[in-house]
Amino acid sequence: MNRCLGLHALLALVACLLAPLAAAAQDFYAGKQVKLVVGGGVGGGTDLYGRFLARHLGAHIPGKPTLYVVNMPGADSITAGNYAANLAPHDGTELFALGQSLPMVQGLGKDSIKFDLAAFGWIGNMSESVNVFIAWHQSPVRTLEDAKRHALTIGSTTAGSLSGLMPVVLNNLLGTKFRVINGYDSGGAIELAMERGEIGGRASVTWASLKAERPDWVRDHAINVLVQVGLTPDRELPGVPMLDALGNKPADAAVLRFFAELSAVARTFCAAPGLPPARLTLLRRAFDATMRDPAVLAEAGKLQLDISPMTGEALQTVVTNMVRTPADLVGQIKQSFKE
Repeated sequence: MNRCLGLHALLALVACLLAPLAAAAQDFYAGKQVKLVVGGGVGGGTDLYGRFLARHLGAHIPGKPTLYVVNMPGADSITAGNYAANLAPHDGTELFALGQSLPMVQGLGKDSIKFDLAAFGWIGNMSESVNVFIAWHQSPVRTLEDAKRHALTIGSTTAGSLSGLMPVVLNNLLGTKFRVINGYDSGGAIELAMERGEIGGRASVTWASLKAERPDWVRDHAINVLVQVGLTPDRELPGVPMLDALGNKPADAAVLRFFAELSAVARTFCAAPGLPPARLTLLRRAFDATMRDPAVLAEAGKLQLDISPMTGEALQTVVTNMVRTPADLVGQIKQSFKE
């Protein structure tokens, strides 16, 4: 009996100690403005999803803060990641929408990274939509098999981005003949170059974003989808092969699986390292509520934005696993990049 009373007293004491922390988290955002830093240029997929979330997330955060977007492009979100870890306030008044390739870039050991994504507070992932390789309809390349017989010029932002790396990986592991032209400042610029006939295609663009940004391309069959990259095939792309099913050797399959997992975390949001746990939990639950809000889902449907969310807790695990990629797999991945 005394032992039970002692346990109850201990639990009551813990509840009393935690109550002020929970209350403080609930009150923190009242009357505040929250900056959402988008690690990419205006008009790209990261920007599109970031601005959409900024319109709705505040309504589900206790205190109902106002969110506003600031774009910070540079080095495929490395600039924004370095800012988040080293310069931004770590109190949750600045949140971040970072590029999809960042966990891979850290996992492979890029020198310009001055942060550890595993230490960030991951709030949630809005979409697990597959990434796709696309070819313009006037190109002779209509399927992935065609890309093994005909050269296709692919536009990319930088050599270290997914749009620059993935064509090289497919050339090395699957025998395609992609030719990569780096230097475009955004995905939108790559797409304009396709329309002008400067290049023939684009690699590693999120299918959901493509539908939202270029619905006429999909409607008018202006593009051919060559391959999809992700963990689950998109029902709108029947017959388009999944990348991780195409490896000829176990080592190749492991590399392709890595990229499939990376593609599943397409539209992620996080806070800088050091955010108090109660405040991170509050933001995660606000994100979850936003992703269930009927009005939000209705607007997403009108904009053709894919909403297939992942919780912050699950995302934290996925990102941590990616940035802690085993050394032997890192070696295999780097080997697949060599031209």
